[in-house]
Amino acid sequence: MGLSPHVMIVDDAAVHRDTLSAMLVHAGVQVTACENAADALTVLRGDTVVDLILSDVRMPGMDGIEFSRQARKVRPATPLVLVTGRDSAMDAVMTGGNFALLKPYTAAALNGVLLEHLGITI
Repeated sequence: MGLSPHVMIVDDAAVHRDTLSAMLVHAGVQVTACENAADALTVLRGDTVVDLILSDVRMPGMDGIEFSRQARKVRPATPLVLVTGRDSAMDAVMTGGNFALLKPYTAAALNGVLLEHLGITI
């Protein structure tokens, strides 16, 4: 990881994507925000260094679970956290080495993810 960690946010809801992006940027984190899985996969297939992926589960087109499968093919070592508001989706989310964050999550829960995977808090 470089001097400043790089987080990819994948979420079709602009308010969630923009709020999380702003919080991370304010804390000195580099952010790539994508509104869908296809755009995120395009970035991942390129040269952009990504230290952590935060993706919503429910998105139109390719959902977060399928996105995680595809992302693992391109970046198998990059930690991937899937965010869901449904308890029933937790087992599917954690299949394949993914991590889960249940909505609505607290700042403490987000900080736990960031600390565990990047060694930072915001």
